[in-house]
Amino acid sequence: MSLYEQISAYCIRHKIRLAEKRVIVADQLLVADEFTDGDTLWRDMRSRGIKISPATVYESLNWLVIAGFAERRFATDSRKNLFGIPEPVRNTLNS
Repeated sequence: MSLYEQISAYCIRHKIRLAEKRVIVADQLLVADEFTDGDTLWRDMRSRGIKISPATVYESLNWLVIAGFAERRFATDSRKNLFGIPEPVRNTLNS
């Protein structure tokens, strides 16, 4: 099952609206293939032509963490939060 399908199923189960920006942010985390901070993710998305605000990126990241699709870690060398798709979620994706 793709990440989009998993997020869609989660939204259906919990009777919430599927926000496409959340899926886009999740896909970008998947492409990053490593934990990254929200600002870097936002800049990468903007450089790829994705129109999204920093606030939307952070709101989506927080939602993805709460929903269990992403993980938050704290960088040891700074005060930044790092986000990424954890291995258990990656392992459920179609290759």
